[in-house]
Amino acid sequence: MKQDEFIQRLRQSLASLPKQEIEEIVADYREYIGDAIAAGRDEEEVLAALGDPGKLAREIKAQATYRQWEARRSFGNLARVVVSIAGLGLLNLVLLVPFIIYLGLLTAGYMISGAFALGGLIAVVYVGSHQVFGWPPADKPSIHISTNVAHAASEASRSDGDKEASGQAPDLGDVKVDGDHFVLNLDEGSKASIVTRDGLVVLKNEDGEMKIAAVVSGAEKLLTPAGGHTYRIATNDVTSMVVKDDEGKAVSISHAHNDKTTFIWDLHDDNGSDHVRFEQDAQGDMNHFAVKSGSDSVVIDPQQGITIQSADDRVKIVAPMGWSFGAMTFRYALAMLIGGVLGLIVCIWLTRKTWLALARYVHRQADALSARLGARGQTS
Repeated sequence: MKQDEFIQRLRQSLASLPKQEIEEIVADYREYIGDAIAAGRDEEEVLAALGDPGKLAREIKAQATYRQWEARRSFGNLARVVVSIAGLGLLNLVLLVPFIIYLGLLTAGYMISGAFALGGLIAVVYVGSHQVFGWPPADKPSIHISTNVAHAASEASRSDGDKEASGQAPDLGDVKVDGDHFVLNLDEGSKASIVTRDGLVVLKNEDGEMKIAAVVSGAEKLLTPAGGHTYRIATNDVTSMVVKDDEGKAVSISHAHNDKTTFIWDLHDDNGSDHVRFEQDAQGDMNHFAVKSGSDSVVIDPQQGITIQSADDRVKIVAPMGWSFGAMTFRYALAMLIGGVLGLIVCIWLTRKTWLALARYVHRQADALSARLGARGQTS
């Protein structure tokens, strides 16, 4: 190999470096070779001492990458130095494979810990906000009561053919909810006492004739005839209402916790042995339901679960976590957050240790590379 061919191959192998830097390196090696030949050494001997131009170029680029990392110590620059050293065969393959696996596990640790920390933080904020401010609302299971079920529980439903769909607002005898209105269809002998925003109104069916009496004049105008023995009244106009039939069975309705869209229904007979109580919103969904017959009772509550009790036995099924956002849910969310943060701290600590170890390794390899290049230059 001649000097011009050596320089040409070296220049091509250094093509990724800046042009000015390539020219400086090429000029240095021309000077090395020229001085050695002038000293009486054979040209081929000098070039053989310098080695393969491609390998020499990789060593020079690795040294340049190391100087770049020393000027600006970033993870990207360090990674480029490691890749350059690996390309020279200075990084033992037996050590490289476990190191790559270790980096993969460390990356997975970051992802898992970050997901736990972020998920825990969101859950803690969500649950804390729900517990303190009541927002956002927690999803709860819907409890629907069909006409037939209500009839069996309270013995107050009527058997009209159009009241059997379980997804509709329950029709409990003489009264039901229809959107934002109560609908009263009083049978003969039934009576409704309604406390409205304008005063007390009494509606009753006497011998098939509907009669309305209002304590305060004008309050009866809140009732709208709907044909036959049926009247409608807006739910927002009603504070409470009690409807009784001629058999002594009663349905009482009142707003739940001053909520104008949620109602407490209470169905019972004169002796109180049979009792049905539930809360219902305007869409017909329930968040509490209780049935009592003598000493037997069933209570369904999304916050407390299901309780079944008889004279001698009591069974309680605790509500799943998805039913409520209580203290247990908050503890799980807090544990996720703490676990995720601790995982991130461990990953950051491992990353720092890895960085320091890599920096020391790269420094040693760069020193060895510089010594080798210096020795070649002196030999030349």
